[in-house]
Amino acid sequence: MQGIGYREIPSIHYSFFVVLGIMFALILAGLYAAWYMEHHGHWVTGMDNQIVWGVPHVFAIFLILSASGALNIASIATVFGRASFKPLSRFSALVAIALLIGGLSVLVLDLGRPDRLLIAMTHYNFRSVFAWNIFLYVGFLILVGFYVWSIMDRKMEALRIFAGATSFLWRLVLTSATGLIFGFLIARESYDSAILAPMFIAMSLSFGLAVFYLFLQGSFFVSRRKIGNYIVVRLGKLLRIFVSVVLYIVVISHLTNLYASEHQDIE
Repeated sequence: MQGIGYREIPSIHYSFFVVLGIMFALILAGLYAAWYMEHHGHWVTGMDNQIVWGVPHVFAIFLILSASGALNIASIATVFGRASFKPLSRFSALVAIALLIGGLSVLVLDLGRPDRLLIAMTHYNFRSVFAWNIFLYVGFLILVGFYVWSIMDRKMEALRIFAGATSFLWRLVLTSATGLIFGFLIARESYDSAILAPMFIAMSLSFGLAVFYLFLQGSFFVSRRKIGNYIVVRLGKLLRIFVSVVLYIVVISHLTNLYASEHQDIE
């Protein structure tokens, strides 16, 4: 796989503008939803005294986990030396950055007023997992950005494996900390389980790979190219493994809750 050749899309097909229009419509829908929630209050998202987080948090957590998992293709190529995935490394890292920024943008709605973002970034409560995650999210963006630089600039090739390995380990910590947000919730006994950390790692691998594949198919559709069967089959096998691991951990988690008498009513 030495001497991989990258090239621009030779021509813009009408499908590009179709996809662009769909994305623009989604952006407008998101802005309207943010305005509606800001005007009417967070209760419209389904939050109450029992439901600790509403629909925006579902999207935010999904995007953050997908960001961690989308980087998996780049990690397989760089850290584990799978040469067949090297042409997808750049795209994998850029999708990961985009997904994380999207998830964090949704979380900004939690501040009540967007202008309080500066306060949230300068005042920390280190007894809260949220404070830890601020550093983990920013660190993820910096490390993955550096990793993209190392794989796009031939002068940085010597640091490519280091950047890839560091990003790989960092995303494992980030995903574990995201799972522990739920594991450390006070007065939510159904969540207090250490298994949430590996569960979130497994979910990030499955979500991220699925989202990455959709983006990959979309980019090939726009450029009117076809993905080789080898890549499709390999990604499909990986996705089946990741989904099976998620199913196993979720089943074990619920069986454990059923065994504990204090959790039986919740289950």
